[in-house]
Amino acid sequence: MLDITVNTPGGKRKIGPGNPVFIIAEISGNHNQSYKRALKIIDSAVEAGVDAVKLQTYTADTITLDCKNKYFQVKSSNPDWDGHTLYSLYQMAHTPWDWQPKLKKYAEDKGVLVFSTPF
Repeated sequence: MLDITVNTPGGKRKIGPGNPVFIIAEISGNHNQSYKRALKIIDSAVEAGVDAVKLQTYTADTITLDCKNKYFQVKSSNPDWDGHTLYSLYQMAHTPWDWQPKLKKYAEDKGVLVFSTPF
């Protein structure tokens, strides 16, 4: 089993067998394109005791095509998604790139590591 050490704003943390669980909160598109909501999500994650917050780095243009054929149409029982294209959903869900340095500083000032999965 792999045992690693991570540098967090709160200090070094060992990850691996015999160490406390390293908890990561996923912000994803749950901010609904509201920067204030993204900050509230970080606040809630910090309050819950997470070790890290994960963002996603993409735009609709970097992850799919702006295509309206049937293969790119969303068919869902969720009325908020049904009938949308993948492109339009990713436009609504992406975290604006210019927010990311500000969200990183905000979370790290609270002692939480921030990272992103790029697409």
